[in-house]
Amino acid sequence: YDALPSLSQQANCDIFSPVVAAGNGHGCGHNLLGAGALAAALATKACMQELGLAGTVKYFGCPAEEGGGGKAYMARAGLFDGVDIAFTWHPWDENLAYNARMLATNQVKYLFKGKSTHAAFSPHMGRSALDGVELMNVGANFLREHIIPEARLHYAITNAGGNAPNVVQSEAHVLYKVRSPKMQEVREITQRVDDVARGAALMTGTEVTIEFDAASADLIPN
Repeated sequence: YDALPSLSQQANCDIFSPVVAAGNGHGCGHNLLGAGALAAALATKACMQELGLAGTVKYFGCPAEEGGGGKAYMARAGLFDGVDIAFTWHPWDENLAYNARMLATNQVKYLFKGKSTHAAFSPHMGRSALDGVELMNVGANFLREHIIPEARLHYAITNAGGNAPNVVQSEAHVLYKVRSPKMQEVREITQRVDDVARGAALMTGTEVTIEFDAASADLIPN
């Protein structure tokens, strides 16, 4: 199942030792999800047969759990139609029924567009998209003080505009993830992050395009 970037790691090693440099790896046991769920499905079937219980056991593999929201697409496609009860699991350091709520999330792309020029000969002619991204991140970090303590803001610069420092970057992209206990809170915080992005574009004379990428509503346990 899903792996995370740059977490490749040798087995049975307690120091960072990647199998493949900058390769993918598992950070919280997702490599166990498929096999563990299959074992549970087989055990449930055996128990039902032994006790003479009627019913059907279905085994689902759910891809794109690390940010892709795979189950949402599966539900929309009708794969869970007719299912009366569903169980999921996650590796942990003890066995327990986990009944805590999970945070809702939004994932949004902010694409800044500026004007390229030579950074030494004519910097005044340029408009740095990377400056826009950096100022947005500064603004978002100041925003943290004014959102609820349970909320989270994460970001990654996915396009820094190139590798030449003597060129004003004409484009730069940053990917944000907003988390909070309830989806309505996520929406409200995302709107404020959007405003920060627009403010950064205004300050730098650049343009920003805001693209919704993915979302997951808060998990409400039984």
